[in-house]
Amino acid sequence: MQYGVCLEMVFTDRPFLDRIALAADAGFSYGEMWMGDFAPVAGATDARASKQAAHVRAAAEKAGMTITSAVIGSPDGRLGGGLTDAARRAEWLQRTDATLAYCREANIGAAIVCTGNRVKGLSPSQMRTNVLDGLKATAEKAEKAGVNLWLEVLNDKVNHPDYFLTQSDEGGALCREVNSPRLKLLFDCYHIQIMEGDLTGHLRKNMDVIGHIHSAGHPGRHELWLGETNYPFLVRQLEEMGYKGVFALEYMPTLPSAESLRKTLQYLA
Repeated sequence: MQYGVCLEMVFTDRPFLDRIALAADAGFSYGEMWMGDFAPVAGATDARASKQAAHVRAAAEKAGMTITSAVIGSPDGRLGGGLTDAARRAEWLQRTDATLAYCREANIGAAIVCTGNRVKGLSPSQMRTNVLDGLKATAEKAEKAGVNLWLEVLNDKVNHPDYFLTQSDEGGALCREVNSPRLKLLFDCYHIQIMEGDLTGHLRKNMDVIGHIHSAGHPGRHELWLGETNYPFLVRQLEEMGYKGVFALEYMPTLPSAESLRKTLQYLA
């Protein structure tokens, strides 16, 4: 199994670029980012974004790490407009263009897509149509840019109230309907455990469209062994299913980050 780590959640007392080398020293060849200081900034000039991307690329190359993904917009849609609200589609597509360009310059292979929150006054079917249409337009841009998209399912019970896409099977269905080689499902074990459980069953059902995996212990979103999910079992199941992507850690450490990450790798092994 290839393991990665979300750099926004570890070594948080250090600047983002420093975290790349620190995570590499802790045993990781893959890292990912959200929209921190070095992610595309709304209203930033192309020159500023390009300079930021160059810093990330250089730091990753020096550490021997691959940055797997950045995020297009905030989960609730406040930044980037989201997909559920067609009235903000132009804003979303502009943000998409900026993020895809950033990914190309920083040598980041994928951009995470969040649907945004439910929109008052719209029915579930109307919002689904908006999401589907938005995904199709986003996938067209990703195909031209040569960057992958990962559609993320989140929980609306603990962390993301009113988030639209909360079911893994629905996420898989949307990916199949778009039918783009660049669009895959981001299966976040933490969020899906909260919403659905039966992780192995949902993984097996959607393995044809899963491109990336996130993990954290539930409850608490801490280390993987601090919760109800048997992650070593899950990793063995993924290997048996033929999963070839990255299994990424996206949790808040209760121990010093380097110690926590090393212990997590030992736990999963």
